[in-house]
This record gives sequence, C-alpha cells and structure tokens, in this order.
Amino acid sequence: MPKLEAIPPAIRRAACAFHEAGHIVVGWHHRRAITHAWLRPPQGVSGETCFEPYRRGFQAHRAGDLRRAEIEVTILSAGQCGEMIYWNGAQGRKWYPGELRSHGDDLDQMQPFIALLQPPDAGLLREHCARAATAILYRPAMRTAQETIARRLDAASRIGADEVEAMMEEAGAQRAPLPEL
Repeated sequence: MPKLEAIPPAIRRAACAFHEAGHIVVGWHHRRAITHAWLRPPQGVSGETCFEPYRRGFQAHRAGDLRRAEIEVTILSAGQCGEMIYWNGAQGRKWYPGELRSHGDDLDQMQPFIALLQPPDAGLLREHCARAATAILYRPAMRTAQETIARRLDAASRIGADEVEAMMEEAGAQRAPLPEL
C-alpha cells in the first residue's frame, strides 16, 4: 500500500470529492438542506460540506431530537463511507492507502451528538450509523448521484444547493419519508 504522500494529488482530490459527496447524498436523503460543499485550495485534498443550521437546538428529553442526533452521526459517517466507494473503485483501488485519516474532523463533530444520545457503547453507535450511511449510498440512484456530485466537485472545487438538487433529481434519488408527528 502506498504512503499517503506517494498518492498523486489528483487521486487524493477525487477521493476527497467522494468523501464530501457521501455527506451530501446522505444529508439530502435525510432532508438536510445543503448550502454548499468545497474542496480546499490549493490541491483540494481536504474539503467541507455545509448544511443549513437547525432552527432550534437539541433536547435530550425529546425523542425527535434524539433521532435527529442519530441522523447527524449517520451523515458525518457518510464521508468515510463515500470515500471508501472511491477507493474500492477502479481508479482508487491501486492507490488505496490502507488507512484513512480523512475522518478525524467528522469524528470530532460527532461527539456532541453522541454525548446527547448517551449510548452504552459509542463505538457500536458509530458502527450502526456507518452501516446506515453505507446502505443509503449503495442504493443505485444514490450511487449515481454521489458519483455525479463527486465528479462535479472534483472539476469545479465547489458545488451549491441548486446543483445538488438537480443532480439528485436527475439520478432519481428518493428522500427519507417525513417523520410522523
């Protein structure tokens, strides 16, 4: 397995685009409104996906808020899951570094949600959420959407909400049903 520094920047950039597209697709599925995503200059080997903030905070006594917190952990897990789709594909397989270090900020951002959920085993919760994200990403329409979004992000370094909506619609992607009140 090659060391990270030996992997061409174009390959690392494409993997990063798939990472961000993973967040986008799973967030979109769960009805989170994306504002934009971007790959950081100069080479785009790290990035960020931004969603509209929630209109209200999370409360531990509200079942709906606990579900939202679990969804946030799932969305944060989707980056690494989406990136693995790239590394397992034809272009990435030969360059796979063996260990991904691109997930640290996502793990940090999960901590407040995990603290709210207070699971008996945080590792099991993260695994559950990663499986949920992977299940979404492996749906055919979602795979198509993720690849289209990643390719656009790789080419342009930035993608906005309107482009994401158009690509998700073109792929025939479906959102999760609205929660019952």
